[in-house]
Amino acid sequence: MAKFLALLKLNFRALLSAIRVGRKKRSFSGIGALALLAGLSLYISGVYSSLLAGQLAAVGALPLLLVLMSLVAVLLGFFFSLFAAQGVVYGAKDNDLMLSLPISPFTLMLSRTLALYLENLVSTVFVLLPAGVIYLWYGGPGGWAVLPLLLVSALFLNLLPTLLTLIIGFVLAWLSGRFSRKALASTLLQLLLLALILVGSFWLSSSINNVETAVPAILSFFQGWGRPFLLLAEGVSGGNLLQLAALWALCLVPFLVVVWLLAWQYKAIITRLSTHRTRSDYKLGKLSSSGQLGALLRKEARRWFGTPSYVFNTGIGLLLLPGAGVAALIYRESIAQFLEMAGGLALAPLLLAGVTFCLSTVAITGSSISLEGKQLWLLQCAPVPVTTILGMKVAFQLLVILPCLAVGWLMLCLAFALAPAEWVLLLVDGLLFALMCAPFGLWINLHFPKLDAVNDAVVVKQSASAMLSTFLPMVLVLLLFLLWFFLLEPLGSVGLLLVYAVILAAAAVLSFLALVRQGPALFRSLEEK
Repeated sequence: MAKFLALLKLNFRALLSAIRVGRKKRSFSGIGALALLAGLSLYISGVYSSLLAGQLAAVGALPLLLVLMSLVAVLLGFFFSLFAAQGVVYGAKDNDLMLSLPISPFTLMLSRTLALYLENLVSTVFVLLPAGVIYLWYGGPGGWAVLPLLLVSALFLNLLPTLLTLIIGFVLAWLSGRFSRKALASTLLQLLLLALILVGSFWLSSSINNVETAVPAILSFFQGWGRPFLLLAEGVSGGNLLQLAALWALCLVPFLVVVWLLAWQYKAIITRLSTHRTRSDYKLGKLSSSGQLGALLRKEARRWFGTPSYVFNTGIGLLLLPGAGVAALIYRESIAQFLEMAGGLALAPLLLAGVTFCLSTVAITGSSISLEGKQLWLLQCAPVPVTTILGMKVAFQLLVILPCLAVGWLMLCLAFALAPAEWVLLLVDGLLFALMCAPFGLWINLHFPKLDAVNDAVVVKQSASAMLSTFLPMVLVLLLFLLWFFLLEPLGSVGLLLVYAVILAAAAVLSFLALVRQGPALFRSLEEK
């Protein structure tokens, strides 16, 4: 038991302490990651629960709030820990070391699984408890016993996202070792999962606007595979312990069965997953040559497209831009009616806030240096100027962004019937924001590199650089949104977009200057960290 608890503590701390602040790991870094996860879950739960509760209470279907929010808790837990399961449970770089220790593979597997469970538990609790409070605020049945019952149920409901991550993580790890185009297959599967989540979110958002007619459809939707969520809502709201016991059994039994099956053959599984198919059809041919710039760009492209977690975490905004444009064109008539009712509301600055928010999530350069890992010395020894190496990393992010930005911009302009000046300024401001984010993310990554991560998912999802290069540009987006309130009336839409252009141009210039002046010295000093 002592060995198991030590392994559990080690794996849990490894998941949370992946954030590096400065040159050394700080003791508060793990708590900060936990607080960030809890805060995000609390925000999502508070927003959706508040929007849903009032309308559900009006039609007498308030317990349905617990059904929907328990589903959100499972989806969030699955989303947050998907790559951790693939990297930590099956593809950890210390597997050889761990398996050589005097511990059984079963103990190692169970400790890693429970570490994932504890990480998921944070998001599950901070989704269900705020939903329970709002449920009681609107007069939901069950009294204050709802909260302790929700807390106990969260312990069992949290087994579902952990079980899903174990299964999907195993599939992704298996694909990585069995297909010649492993990265492409893994990325496509993850994008499919993301598409399903986005479709579900869109369905939930549309249901909020028409709850009265959507309640029967939602109930029938949960009668089948979603039965555990109905059991939770009925058991908690009615205090029915038999229904709660059925829910706990539905969550616990499959989890124990899958964990037992995987742990029983854990050593054989990770050994097989670490093997790769070889080819014997090698043929002699000519070697192609290219210039330094093309070689560096292709290297960045192979790194991005060849790392599924990298694509998944930095490519969501790229999908949202054209996706929002397509949705705007589909609902063009509804948008026109809304604008007519709003009395000529200037939407171009608000559209820019949405576009820049999507662009802020495309923080490719924020993880570019860290993903070099132990191979960074190859770049440091390459006969290429450091400014060229850094410039190509910035150029690759811009090349990825520009097509999606152009398509999304054109569709949004057509859907919202903007004036020609607004068309031009919307595109210019979006380009300036992209020009600011790319060098800024690389500058941040040079200050907060993480070259010793156990897997790529830790770098992309949990490193300080990845978070700062994403959330700090979001602060600028918030500033642009606030200026809309105070400057729209005196300046008008075109004048406000011009102000945005000046601010973003200044930010882009400062980002480039900071990278050019400090980047080479920081890059050369990375070997000392």
